[in-house]
Amino acid sequence: MRLVDGSEMIMTAGRAARRTTGEVAFENVDACGNWCVLCAVPDSLVTRICVYKVRDDGTVAWVEQPARGPWWAY
Repeated sequence: MRLVDGSEMIMTAGRAARRTTGEVAFENVDACGNWCVLCAVPDSLVTRICVYKVRDDGTVAWVEQPARGPWWAY
């Protein structure tokens, strides 16, 4: 994640998502199977989000996520 001040942050979580409110949330699942938020970053502070995931061809890579609208990645 790149922030408006130019800094970058790498988060490790079970799931990342941009909510309909625009904030980016990082979540893990608890022992009961419930998702809980580890960290939520307001949209106004984020300039770029990439997630490390398996692509369609089977390789793994950092993939940039859309700047607007909801999305999620596991």
